[in-house]
Amino acid sequence: MIFKKILPFIFFLLSTFIYAEEPVAKLKIYGFVRNDFYFNSRINTESIDGLFFLYPKPVSLNSSGIDTNAVPQAEMLSVNTRIGVDLTGSPILGASSSAKIETDFAGFGSSYYVLRIRQAYFALNWKNTELMVGQTWHPLYGNVIPTVLDCNAGAPFQPNNRSPQIKVVQNINKHFSVIAAAVYEMQYLSQGPLGASNIYLKNALVPDLYVGTECKTTHWTSGLGLDVKTIKPSTEEITSVSATVYSQYINQKFQLKVKSFWGENLTDQQMLSGYGVSGINPTNGAATYTNFNIISSWLNAVYGKKWQVGAYLGLSQNLGTNHSLLANADGSFTAYGNGYSNDSQLLLDRLFRISPNISYNLPNFNVGLEYDFTSASYGKLQSNGLVSNPYQVNNHRIVAEASYFF
Repeated sequence: MIFKKILPFIFFLLSTFIYAEEPVAKLKIYGFVRNDFYFNSRINTESIDGLFFLYPKPVSLNSSGIDTNAVPQAEMLSVNTRIGVDLTGSPILGASSSAKIETDFAGFGSSYYVLRIRQAYFALNWKNTELMVGQTWHPLYGNVIPTVLDCNAGAPFQPNNRSPQIKVVQNINKHFSVIAAAVYEMQYLSQGPLGASNIYLKNALVPDLYVGTECKTTHWTSGLGLDVKTIKPSTEEITSVSATVYSQYINQKFQLKVKSFWGENLTDQQMLSGYGVSGINPTNGAATYTNFNIISSWLNAVYGKKWQVGAYLGLSQNLGTNHSLLANADGSFTAYGNGYSNDSQLLLDRLFRISPNISYNLPNFNVGLEYDFTSASYGKLQSNGLVSNPYQVNNHRIVAEASYFF
């Protein structure tokens, strides 16, 4: 009887002795408890029950001639609450080692919101080289991001994508570095005949490839990057190329940031564009595809610390397709992407946003208010990927947030 009571204690002492010499990783827990309230003047394309706002939906008239999307909405949510763990361990292969696990409550379950993986990676850092393996921000998201209150972080003008990847950063000197990455899809997906899915990239075998350069000084961060992605929506593949250039200046209380994109099929980045059916392969009868092109830019200015004011400007413009779209028997076109509906044949051609904000910031607490005016121009899709007879719909959005940081 006594032996049974002391047996667990014996095992504890043995395990302590055996592993006493093993290094233990240091943990740092961080995160915040966040509450968001929002108001929208109409129904929008969004996610997380409206918390992640993208753009207003087009006019949809019922039999009485009433726009069913012209419905104001308001909601309060706490699912953007976040918790993370930073770990530092012993050297590996001559490199310092670290890891990150980060989660929030914005995943969807069978009944309501559940925990989801935001980031989960490890990193090895040598003197001039960093190797990162796991899920983290896509390189197109980058180190220059807008300072806004809305949790969309400037999307869809700014990429928003966290994906599994292998990334290498090579420092050429103390200012200049080169970045290369191979990225796969998990939560942020390409569009296609089966809807949003990672199957298109998976079937293409080759990961999304990125290469870029960046220069950092005391106040400036500037860079450019090139992304090449091949997906296989059917038996035919389509390759998309996108490029970005960005810069930011930060000095004490003032921040000025700018980023521009020219891109093809950026649906996995939650941006506009996509691809469409351009023909039929005479050998196997499968559809062939052509990319939609967009140009997207944003400008962000921020001033202050304790009291902080800022403004965000975004503009995205559809540039059409590389090749003519193939018309169906009824004269319609088949395409896949954000801002397009095969049923209505309406395409979001131009998107504009202006959003000023103000916040009050303490070491463990902040509260803020933001007004967002977003205007979308829709029109009927034409064979060249442009639109005819465009019209505008506008959304007025108010976001109020309060967060406690730890």
